Amino acid sequence: MKLLTRYVIREHAGPLVFALSALTSLLMLQYVARQLANLAGKGLPWSAIGKFFVLSLPFTIAMTLPMAVLVATLYAFGRMAAEHEITAFKASGVRVRSLMAPVLVCALLLSLFMVWFNDQLLPRTNHALRILNNDIAKTKPTLALKEQVMNPITDQFFMRVARVDARTNRMYDVTIYDLRKGPERQTIYADSGVFLLDAKGEDLQLQLMDGHAQEFVRADPRRLQRSFFRTQTVQLRGIIRQFEATAEDNYRGDREQTVCQMHRTYMENAREFTRLRNAYIDQASRAASKGSKTLTVSRDRPPKEVLSTFYCETLLGGFSTMLLPKKAKAQSAQPPVQPPPVQPPPVQQPPVQQPPVQQPPAPAPVPTPVPPAVVEQPGLERSPAAVAADSVARADSAARADSAARADSAARAAAAAAAAAAAVPAATLAGTDTVSVYATAMRAAQQQLLAQREVVDGLAVEIHKKFALSFACLVFVLFGPPIALRFPRGGVGVTIGVSIVVFGLYYICLMGGEALADKGRLPAFIAMWIANVIFSLVGIALLWRVENTTDTSRGGGLRDWLADRRARKQLARELKAPAVPA
Repeated sequence: MKLLTRYVIREHAGPLVFALSALTSLLMLQYVARQLANLAGKGLPWSAIGKFFVLSLPFTIAMTLPMAVLVATLYAFGRMAAEHEITAFKASGVRVRSLMAPVLVCALLLSLFMVWFNDQLLPRTNHALRILNNDIAKTKPTLALKEQVMNPITDQFFMRVARVDARTNRMYDVTIYDLRKGPERQTIYADSGVFLLDAKGEDLQLQLMDGHAQEFVRADPRRLQRSFFRTQTVQLRGIIRQFEATAEDNYRGDREQTVCQMHRTYMENAREFTRLRNAYIDQASRAASKGSKTLTVSRDRPPKEVLSTFYCETLLGGFSTMLLPKKAKAQSAQPPVQPPPVQPPPVQQPPVQQPPVQQPPAPAPVPTPVPPAVVEQPGLERSPAAVAADSVARADSAARADSAARADSAARAAAAAAAAAAAVPAATLAGTDTVSVYATAMRAAQQQLLAQREVVDGLAVEIHKKFALSFACLVFVLFGPPIALRFPRGGVGVTIGVSIVVFGLYYICLMGGEALADKGRLPAFIAMWIANVIFSLVGIALLWRVENTTDTSRGGGLRDWLADRRARKQLARELKAPAVPA
């Protein structure tokens, strides 16, 4: 059996490497073609371009590796079935599930590797790739003006020129649309002009000649102000910028966090969601009419995701407990040795004629000294140190008074809001429609609840997606061999066609489930795992059907399968037809 195991694994190794390389190259070419406009013409160093390609590989491999597993399984079992090796194995007493056992074990190990890959390596590379893309987007090495078209210098500054002299940088028939002032947008028309760079090569200066500028007036948008000029200079800062690599960025999106980081973020947002949900229910119950009994509200979210809790707290926590050294137990402190009690000397009784001892009175409380106010006399000069100390003391006292006033006003506002929310009756009080007030508060609470629900559901979806895509390798190993054994003579065409169809259906189910989960229509674990469950059940059913057949190479390609189906239907119709009397 060891020989058979090595043979089956070797049959899958070559197609797996080839399929992974081909699919990754195709997706990388597609991604680079989309990003080519952002990379070309910016004078990027070769190190930045190489880093861009390297950081683009992990998220591409995360998509192509499950598909490569499916292609390798279809090709290997299809080839063995076409050359009647499966028939020989079954004649020798080796069943198909025995041939699939080593492939399933390897797929399980590959799925566990993908869990680590998607959890640890992929978030780090996504984070670094986002920082690199931002640095590339900020790079503006040159300024190239095109004739007779609108040139976007910045997102709020556009320029159109009729003709440009490349030797002297002179422009003719210049039109500028300046939107940097918002409502006071400005349009400049000039007969000619020259564009120059400053000494640092970063800022752009436009020297315009013989033209006029018109702009809207802020106070009256219906008025248009026009001014004529002989020469005018327009300056734009930060137009030219060379590539500068950013060291680190503390912000991390959902796809830039590990499972444990998202687990902690999910718990914080789940607590906030529960609080907002209770507040919304309270406001809605106050704003509802007396006869209504139905209240529509989003379902509650669990405080912890079961899968991430098991992975982070149970699995990784158990591994860290086993690998890390145990903490030494602190030795309990020994009680101090008590010295033998000392007998106090006998108390002498005062004589009868002696008056009783009077207890001393309690000391009066000492008032806190208040620093005397500094009185400035016109005839005396103060030292600079005294003046500085006085100014610091005054600033400190003013800051304390300001902070105390703010805290007092905030406390009063909070107390007033709480008292108003608790004491306002359900009817109209002092001419105020409390129903409309509660309705407004309910709508505000509903908007906050929807925004928080999207955050919680998005985190749950990303957590389950990492594991669902990782175990897709195991699912496709269950699904691939029955298809390959059913069409043994299909060749490479059937392998590629079935792979594209199966993987397309899988990703449609995955993306559809993600969209439903983001909208709150389905729980995240159902939406992300439904595709794996469906394909696994279909693969097990097909495998059971293949196990119950006597020969695996009875059919050829798809044409033979269709002909067999037509023959079966014709036979069924003939059996159902009534017998014609002789």
